[in-house]
Amino acid sequence: MSGAALEIDHVSKRYAVGARHGWLRRRRAGDEIWALRDVNVRLEPGESVGLIGHNGAGKTTVLRLLAGISRPTHGHVRTTGRIASLINLGAGFHPELTGRENIFLNGVILGLSRREVKTRFDEIVEFADLGAYLETPLKRYSSGMYARLGFAVAAHVDPDVLLVDEVLSVGDVAFQDRSIRKMLSFRDSGRAILFVSHNLSAVEMMCPRTIWLDHGVIRQVGPTAEVIRAYIDAVDEALIGGTARPGGSTLDQTDAFAVVGATLHDKNRRATSDFDYRDVLRVGLSCVARRDVEYVQCSLTIRGDYGPLFTATSDTFDCWRSGPHDLECVFESLPLLPGLYRVEVQVRHAATLALPLPRTIAAFRVTTDLSAFGSDSLVGATKSRGGFLAVAYDWRVQTSAGEQVLAGLRRPTIMAPSRRR
Repeated sequence: MSGAALEIDHVSKRYAVGARHGWLRRRRAGDEIWALRDVNVRLEPGESVGLIGHNGAGKTTVLRLLAGISRPTHGHVRTTGRIASLINLGAGFHPELTGRENIFLNGVILGLSRREVKTRFDEIVEFADLGAYLETPLKRYSSGMYARLGFAVAAHVDPDVLLVDEVLSVGDVAFQDRSIRKMLSFRDSGRAILFVSHNLSAVEMMCPRTIWLDHGVIRQVGPTAEVIRAYIDAVDEALIGGTARPGGSTLDQTDAFAVVGATLHDKNRRATSDFDYRDVLRVGLSCVARRDVEYVQCSLTIRGDYGPLFTATSDTFDCWRSGPHDLECVFESLPLLPGLYRVEVQVRHAATLALPLPRTIAAFRVTTDLSAFGSDSLVGATKSRGGFLAVAYDWRVQTSAGEQVLAGLRRPTIMAPSRRR
């Protein structure tokens, strides 16, 4: 390995699929899945690398191979030093034992001596913030408490290599903040970290370099900002391609109500996914009430790369009779810089049992080159990374020589000329 903290060398991993009957698995030709195909990964000591991709891309398989949980079908996996795996938090815990007893049990399983666990015991308890429940059996812990204790123990093993899989999805906001700070301290102290997460902001904060895994194959490796940009573009391009959905394709539904179609149109009601800055955006929703429903309310949210930008929420409709209903929301003037954006819908009504989650229903591009309208800002002239709104700004600095103004973003003063669509 010549000094590498970990290395995956031309690794492929195959899983058998098929029905199991007793102790035997009956397989037919082709009843197998290649989770990884000829993957190469190398981390140097002190390097923090992100691993991103869709669900089922093979990310967790990579971590399981490095942790020694499974073996590759082809190729070689090599690691050096102590490995701390934050994959299945709390693996090795015993539900009948107390939190205190499980700290010692899990610490020893992860490679510490009993004396080392005792030395770090107070730090683990303080980090997990479970002091009041320390003498309580784990079977009475909530899932969040369980995961917090598992992370606290694994994070204090003092590893040379840290394998992390979606650990930021557990615990409350305060615990997530402590977790990310702990991992940053690992990174800054020279430990190698392989960080798997769907939280792209966290990946960008943690990792200078990122690997994009797609259906078991490495699609791109490079600076994190570039790889994330390419990944998001690919996801949104696929979504744009599927924006025009047939009427029978259900987007969101309950027993009483369903959204079965979504369309995007310009001001002239022509279907399109390409818009200019300040264009009119018409979002159409085809809905079906399976029975009479009351107090229907719909929200549409325009979302950038990492979060929502603005939302349009309707008044409450007193009653919708059983049958089809067509909704349209018209955004009069898009205030968006060039980039890719998503449209999310959230529908509530009296028969909704819980607050429904927003669902992505469509995507569109804003393609205007703002430099054509007098903007000399790089943010204004190129595709923005974070889905920024077109808010004008500049910078001013006061010195003994007087005030200096640094040009920022200038919004167009005229409407963008119509494009041929």
